[in-house]
Amino acid sequence: MYVQELSSPSLRLTEIGDKSGSKCIRCQRSGRECVPAPGKSEEVSFRHGQNPSLRGKGPPRYGESDLAFPDDQIWVDTSSDFNFKDETEQTAAEYYVVPVTRQASASRSLSEHSTPSSTMDSSLTTSNLVTPAYAAGSQLGSRSNSVNSPRAPITPIGQPRLSNLTEAFLLRHFQKYLAPWLDAFNPERHFSTVVIERATQSPLLLYACLAVSACHLSRTTNSIAGDVAHGYHERCISIMLPVLDKPEFEIGIEILLSSTVILRFFESISCAWTINSSSTQNNYLRLIHPTAHSPPNDQQHHLLAGSVYVSSHVDSAITGGLASASFWAYVIQDIQFALTYQKSLRLSFAPFDDHLRRWWVAKPALSDGDWTNQAIWLLAETIDFCYNIPGRSHNGTVGSAEETALKRRILEWELGRPDTFVPLHVSPPDPGNGKPFPIAWYTSLWHATAIQHICLTKSLMLIRELEFYDRKMLHLEHPVKLRNDLAGTLNFMFGIATSADDDPSLRITACHALFACGSWVEDPIVQNLLIDLLRRTERENGWPWGYVHNQVVQAWRPV
Repeated sequence: MYVQELSSPSLRLTEIGDKSGSKCIRCQRSGRECVPAPGKSEEVSFRHGQNPSLRGKGPPRYGESDLAFPDDQIWVDTSSDFNFKDETEQTAAEYYVVPVTRQASASRSLSEHSTPSSTMDSSLTTSNLVTPAYAAGSQLGSRSNSVNSPRAPITPIGQPRLSNLTEAFLLRHFQKYLAPWLDAFNPERHFSTVVIERATQSPLLLYACLAVSACHLSRTTNSIAGDVAHGYHERCISIMLPVLDKPEFEIGIEILLSSTVILRFFESISCAWTINSSSTQNNYLRLIHPTAHSPPNDQQHHLLAGSVYVSSHVDSAITGGLASASFWAYVIQDIQFALTYQKSLRLSFAPFDDHLRRWWVAKPALSDGDWTNQAIWLLAETIDFCYNIPGRSHNGTVGSAEETALKRRILEWELGRPDTFVPLHVSPPDPGNGKPFPIAWYTSLWHATAIQHICLTKSLMLIRELEFYDRKMLHLEHPVKLRNDLAGTLNFMFGIATSADDDPSLRITACHALFACGSWVEDPIVQNLLIDLLRRTERENGWPWGYVHNQVVQAWRPV
């Protein structure tokens, strides 16, 4: 490979000799003309002939090494049997040599457009002289077309969207590992695609993604300090505060909703904050929800903010795109909180219920995404019915018209859903061998998500009916049938989660369901398996289940 990098601006050269006509060693041996370098100092010699042990007596010739060893130098014998691999072509294709002055200018230009760096950036520096082609700017982004290059394709790269390596790494981590959790219901995968595209243009969205990625890595691999995540989170709050306080600062609702959903994700897996930990954050909460209170270990700042944003934009449920994807992601987050604390939704249920029903009826055909959203909404409606408080839309009584109508809608979903929601495979449980859960595989994540939500919906309705029986009556025929139906429904839902090793969102849904229904799980084998599921999800996915674990174990203790 004939590449010589000089300290002054230069081009690739084939071979270089001096102006007096002397030839370098390689040109002498090959019989070629030795072409001098334009403007090259004659005092700078090539370093050919680096083996002094093979050099003849007398002063070194031009181009030879001037290294010298004593006559009594001891040399280690080496084998003469070698295999060599020529990597010249591969190396030449990946690198190019640029003038120092132009490279320095390009580096300054990139740094001026970079986003603020994190505390990790000091250890992530790159060379200023020889740069891989994929990292170059638009002006220098093509590989060299020197006549000496074995191949010289022109590959326009353009200005990178993120010049900060740490931020690019965290955004890729969000796209690969975390966005699929938020896309579990969404065939169009807006968080994995649209959010990544928009994040490079929106600081609020970018910092939200970076905050949850840094927090996730801190909890799962301990590869990033926890204060990095909180630093990005504080930047988000500093951007959102002016939006709430001054109308002239406007952010599109799709950016505001998606950022809030991602920040709620951060809030859910980061339970170290206390109510007085951040004055900026507390000011944000007071502006959003002046009467908010915080249950144990969950401050709900962004859950409350999301309820304000979503409730003021009812059309976001049906407009499509990132706004609708963010709405449904928020509904799932609201459901998770309601299941954990057995409270009604933060969402203003009634306006959306009417809006969505009319929207689905008006559509000539429902997509798989619509059917999945209907399953999610049925669970939200069931929670609103079962955990109702005075003033809500349902009265929560067994045998009421509201209960009958809700059961009818659940049955209509099960009978009307497309065949695409049928499992790819189901193996029945084998309790005798310690396998109480079936194996249930689906062809897509959103199909499995929908069935999980329907199973949980039916389970809550069964529990609601069982709670009207005195515990002394649970051995009677009808309560026993209800308990058996409940065990089968819950075990199928848990089986979906344990069958999907690569879908954390299904495991997280099952763990939230465990908190809401765990007191009715009576099989010790099932209890032990579910405790293992909690621990695995916390260890591998970073979701904190300590509070849920303690509450469930306490509920299973003999009375």
